[in-house]
Amino acid sequence: MKRFSVLSATLLASFAAAGCFNPYAGMAGLDPAAMQAQQAQVMAEAQAQNDAQILAQLEESRAAVKANPGDMNAARVLAQRVGACFILGLVDRKKIDGEAAIAEADAALEAATQKNPDQKAEALSSKGILRIHAKRNAESIEILEASMAARPTVLACVPLIKELDDAGRSEEALGHCKKARPAVRDDEDRYTLLDSCLQHSHGAPAEKGLAWAGQADIDFYNQKTSEFVQQKAARRAEQEAQSAQMRADFDASRMRREQEQAARSGTSSAGGGGSTYSLRLHNSCSRTVTLFFGDNPKFGSGTRTSLGSNSTSSYSGAGPKTVWIVDDRDQGISSFVASGSQSMQITSSCSGFSTY
Repeated sequence: MKRFSVLSATLLASFAAAGCFNPYAGMAGLDPAAMQAQQAQVMAEAQAQNDAQILAQLEESRAAVKANPGDMNAARVLAQRVGACFILGLVDRKKIDGEAAIAEADAALEAATQKNPDQKAEALSSKGILRIHAKRNAESIEILEASMAARPTVLACVPLIKELDDAGRSEEALGHCKKARPAVRDDEDRYTLLDSCLQHSHGAPAEKGLAWAGQADIDFYNQKTSEFVQQKAARRAEQEAQSAQMRADFDASRMRREQEQAARSGTSSAGGGGSTYSLRLHNSCSRTVTLFFGDNPKFGSGTRTSLGSNSTSSYSGAGPKTVWIVDDRDQGISSFVASGSQSMQITSSCSGFSTY
């Protein structure tokens, strides 16, 4: 039978709508009300598509239960997918009858228990977790306690002690934790159980709150927690670096637009020649440098060329024109706006421009 982990059985779902990038920001002439209506329509269409996918999975599970009556795996998957309908709001949106769906899942789990009496604990844990998703919390505690009585498992213990804590009964958590500890099957189970027990018994620090589990479990928990903290810090640093790069790219793009606008204004007021540029460029870098003439070297249209070390070349055309130094991944390193007649150089650092 397919193995159910604690994390997959206690299905969690969340949606984040804040902080979304607005692709229309800064564009004049667009009606804000129309933009909001368009965004609402896009979100409604996405939700309808997601609802249809969840309902299709539910029908798939119903068919599997019908085709394999008494199959424990099929019954538990059905219970999970009914739970997903509660979590993702399909019951609230009247896409499915929640009470009827719970009764259907219960019937499938009962049939599976009759056929597989040694898996009664797993069936009861699925029933209890389904009640949590349906916000029938008092029932969930009763059913999960029955699951622990049938056979202690991490799968039942973790959601049970959370429900007990939420109900103001955290003092009962450790008793269940001690019973479930011998049922741990791998490091994921071990850490999930220890972390949940420490949290919902309110026994921190680990040396105190996990004393019942022994020094080996305390050392294991502290080591894993330290690893998770380091991984989280690394992910945060990566996200911050990406955000900083996006801000830098945006600022650079805005600066180029301002330079181009200023260049157009200057050449226009000077009279004549405002639509062309003439550039003499020398490469003071010790290697050949790749250049790009255009707004965006990564995605925009333009002209790509190269300039050898200690060599000079002349360029001209419609202006003003942004000139880039790019790396081997087409990422812009440095740029300036060529307008009118100019003499510039690529600096010896190979990463910037200066007058020449």
